[in-house]
Amino acid sequence: MKKFMKTLFVGIAVLGLGFMIMNTNAQESSDVYLEVTEWNLTITASGSIDLGAMPVSTTDVEMSGQFSTNSFYVTDFKGSTSGYYTTIQVTDLTWDNGGTTYTIPAANVELKSNAANPDLMTGTANASVTLGSITTTYSAIDSAITYFERNSGTVWGILSQYGDTPWIKVTVPAFQAPAQYHGVITFTLYEPGN
Repeated sequence: MKKFMKTLFVGIAVLGLGFMIMNTNAQESSDVYLEVTEWNLTITASGSIDLGAMPVSTTDVEMSGQFSTNSFYVTDFKGSTSGYYTTIQVTDLTWDNGGTTYTIPAANVELKSNAANPDLMTGTANASVTLGSITTTYSAIDSAITYFERNSGTVWGILSQYGDTPWIKVTVPAFQAPAQYHGVITFTLYEPGN
């Protein structure tokens, strides 16, 4: 009889606890805070391009080629409304032969975009990011021209990375001295107000 009573009390206690939990109508809440800090606005230019070789010519010759995928890109992990723009510019293509410099003028170097809009590489699309003066038609880059840009005052908090795979064309003048010419393309980021 004692053994039976002990078992009965345990069964009633468990049943009573279950009944109390089912009738709970109280609720409490707590706040959760998390800060995501802004990162950077950066640009990258990767690799180089070799347009190959051509024989000396009695007429102007155009040499062209395409850069590797997204060779020029901007990473906006800042997401502010201050906007930004980048420029691109090339130097003369030169070769120095023991103190005598041979030159293909920078005005003979042109660039065009692979597409009408920058390529979204990662992140969230932002219609405010455009290719400024670079279009799908060749433009001279002997002076700095606008490449990627996002106007100030546009949407805040959109983080993304945009690239372009441009084409380059060099017009080699007639009777150009045979040599291996070299020039430098400068890709620059500007953040107005910073």
